[in-house]
Amino acid sequence: MSVLPTYAEAIGQTLSVVKPLGTTENVECDHALHRILATDIVADRDLPPFNRAQMDGYAVVSDEVSKEGTLEVLGHVAAGATIAHDIRPMSCVSIATGAPVPDPFDAVVQHELTDCGEDRVTFYCEQVSKGAAIHPKGADASAGDVLATSKTKVSPQLLGIAASVGVRELEVCTKPKMVLLSSAQQIVEVHETPNSQQKRNRNREIIAAAFSAFGCSVIETCHLPDDAEITSTKISEVLQGECDLLVTVGGISAGKRDFFPEAFSNAGVENVVKGANIQPGKPIIVGAHTSGLVLGLPGNPVSALACSVLFGWPITRGLLGCSTELPWQTLPLAHSIQSNPSRTAFRPAKQCDGSLYIPTWQGSGDAAHTIDTNGLAQLPPSTNTYEQERQVMFLPFPW
Repeated sequence: MSVLPTYAEAIGQTLSVVKPLGTTENVECDHALHRILATDIVADRDLPPFNRAQMDGYAVVSDEVSKEGTLEVLGHVAAGATIAHDIRPMSCVSIATGAPVPDPFDAVVQHELTDCGEDRVTFYCEQVSKGAAIHPKGADASAGDVLATSKTKVSPQLLGIAASVGVRELEVCTKPKMVLLSSAQQIVEVHETPNSQQKRNRNREIIAAAFSAFGCSVIETCHLPDDAEITSTKISEVLQGECDLLVTVGGISAGKRDFFPEAFSNAGVENVVKGANIQPGKPIIVGAHTSGLVLGLPGNPVSALACSVLFGWPITRGLLGCSTELPWQTLPLAHSIQSNPSRTAFRPAKQCDGSLYIPTWQGSGDAAHTIDTNGLAQLPPSTNTYEQERQVMFLPFPW
């Protein structure tokens, strides 16, 4: 019996066949949230484009301010306005937060350090530093600077940056087209009432939502009966279509009604990974086809969820042309826990207050215990108990 690859080996083999789609599209900024930038966003002018007052007060020449000293007030500068007065020595202007500071003023004194005079103002500060309370022109960026690089995920703040440089449409990477197929005779649709031997199709909801969060466009979901011919026909049909990634759930083990592996072979899929030394998810399958990639997930919901994150997320990132390295971090366990003695365990866990909580579970069919979790803890094989405060790897979910 062959030795199954470790997770590190299996994901390495997986990523060896993942190639970026390399296609892009333009979308309006209103619809670009969470998409992946295909080009850089560049500053069209200095940011800020002028010396900007950081608070309400008086724009002054710093050397002209002294405690109990007074200056003539020439007028008021509002945000977005200028002042037409000739600037004379020993004068200042009242100024609003965000307004351009006129030359030759080189500092702003907040109202609280003055008597708030209208024609003349008295200052109650010993001295003022040059540049005080001024956001200098070009301090954030100069014209031509790259503000956001390609392959960055579009966030609300990135949309604000795009707006600040006049960008109304963003060129983004095309979402990989994903088809989700599930199987198992005992599964019924969500709207149906199951009998005592049946279950509703929760995996479709879990996996479709997960891959949408990764960045895929889920173009079809379909639940298949346990029939070899129907399964094989559907797999071939999907792989002859516009699918970049075919994901199946269930039906990949060695049971009499596990028809996906044979259907993959019949359609010309070349297995890259067939099983991995992990818990849950040991039967995982990754395959390559001339028209796209295939990811066969186990049928139990926790297995399907864990393998989606461990394999589906980096696959999707690779198709988008992004780094496939996942954001693992190290955290201390909040309590002791027993690991699997022979397989690396990936357990749904909750990061809270700097520690990691791994809830008790009843195996990979226990989806209920994942409700309050926000990532996966990685527990290498061990016959010993992992004690409280032990540092372990943690992968936050991308949703």
